[in-house]
Amino acid sequence: MTAQATPREPWFRRRLSIAAPPRPAGDPTTGREAALDRFDQLVALDADIPDDTSTRLFEPDEDAAITLVMWHGFTNAPSQFAAVGEKLSELGYRVLVPRMPRHGLPDVLNRGLAELTQHELVDHVNTCIDIAAGLGDQVWLFGLSAGGTLAAWAAATRAEVTRVVLAAPLVAPKGFPMPAVRLCVKYPRIVPRFYMWWDPRVKANLGHSPYAYPGFPLPGVMPYLHLSEAMFDRSVVVGHRLARAVLVTNPNDIAVRQDAARAFGSTVFAGSSDYYGEAKIDPALKWAHDFVDPWSTNAGTTEQVVVIVEAGLGVGDPSAGGLLVPPLVTEQP
Repeated sequence: MTAQATPREPWFRRRLSIAAPPRPAGDPTTGREAALDRFDQLVALDADIPDDTSTRLFEPDEDAAITLVMWHGFTNAPSQFAAVGEKLSELGYRVLVPRMPRHGLPDVLNRGLAELTQHELVDHVNTCIDIAAGLGDQVWLFGLSAGGTLAAWAAATRAEVTRVVLAAPLVAPKGFPMPAVRLCVKYPRIVPRFYMWWDPRVKANLGHSPYAYPGFPLPGVMPYLHLSEAMFDRSVVVGHRLARAVLVTNPNDIAVRQDAARAFGSTVFAGSSDYYGEAKIDPALKWAHDFVDPWSTNAGTTEQVVVIVEAGLGVGDPSAGGLLVPPLVTEQP
């Protein structure tokens, strides 16, 4: 019997290693009072932020054992998950929807994302998990796009997290070769500082959420890609055993590379999770990348999004009401 050769790392990973950003230790709260005090400190950062785009906490009428942290997408805001968070709280979950750094500003044409750093993102993730740890017995995560990258980082670096769902995580933008991603992360000074419209045809008149930015400075994407590449490189590895990790992909998504997301999910989480799988949204739905935002075209209803969230987390109908095809494709370590 001939032994199979171990697959070699792609050349760009061997030659362009990515150092992990500093990882300050978490400081988890140890009770509801301490957690709410820390939450108030987080909300205080939103003093000049409209209510609809500020950090939100949805709590059920009775105590909840599970705290679900939901991170919104790149250039969006907590308003994206407000209806979903409220519905999930009615189902008995406590839901924290934090505002990512430099998002949710009242001037949607601002250029603040150009100054975003990976250190800000790491500190933000730590703060959110510190809060969630004191609110419930279990911490579960759901993130969309760039929020999926933060959810992945939290699941990899914080032992308090037991389940994570990554919906179209921002590992590589559509049409962007992985060697180019790695090169830009390795040498951020080569990244042009121009502003990109999500739709150059309409520019500021995107016609979607009034809270989402219609464009972004290109350097604002790089801190998220730095985190994902560090995990891809295994300079940051999952430091504990997860009960469940699920990747949600959408065949109609034209914003992120799904092949890269699959490789990322498998590389980072398949070997460190009791259950790892992919949930694919039914292409017949024709949902867009931002399928969770009630203001977005080609999005699911609040009820449909909740079904997918619960199915991904492993507590709902695994068939997801026919929204996922196949329901869940499982990969075991």
